[in-house]
Amino acid sequence: MLAFPTPRPLPMLPEALRMLDMALPPARAADLPLLADLHAASRMAELLLAPWSPAQKRDFLDEQFALQHAHFVKHHRKGDFRLVTRRDAPIGRFYFDRGGPEWVLIDILLDARAQAGGIGSALIGWLQGAARDAGAAGLRLSVARTNTRAHALYRRLGFADAGEVAGTHVAMFWRP
Repeated sequence: MLAFPTPRPLPMLPEALRMLDMALPPARAADLPLLADLHAASRMAELLLAPWSPAQKRDFLDEQFALQHAHFVKHHRKGDFRLVTRRDAPIGRFYFDRGGPEWVLIDILLDARAQAGGIGSALIGWLQGAARDAGAAGLRLSVARTNTRAHALYRRLGFADAGEVAGTHVAMFWRP
């Protein structure tokens, strides 16, 4: 698998996240099995009715993860690939790219037990503030058309629809 780019320093996390013992350590090659498990856990429900054995389903999800990882790293060579940790225990991933005038939220994925508690909103809010402070033109992302919860979250955080991506995703953009 392709290696993660060299991590760059980050702006300080907001007090609300620091009080929860949250951190964003750089993802490393040794974290790939953990990240593959996180990916598989988030997608397994989609395969519930597939006529495959549990091992076949996991093999499929691991293959998807490997392709997704290669795509993210290849297309975001200046990207920040971070674990999301709470009390030093990994609970998700947060990938973003600060390499251009428009920043990109590549991906955010939290373990199911860490969802719906404000962590995702706080992380995205932090990234929006960092983009504003750095003079970025804005923050863009794409979200699966079927992911209505994420789409609603991004709208609440000030993102607007900005067209389709490959027919399966919606592009969204936030301006400071």
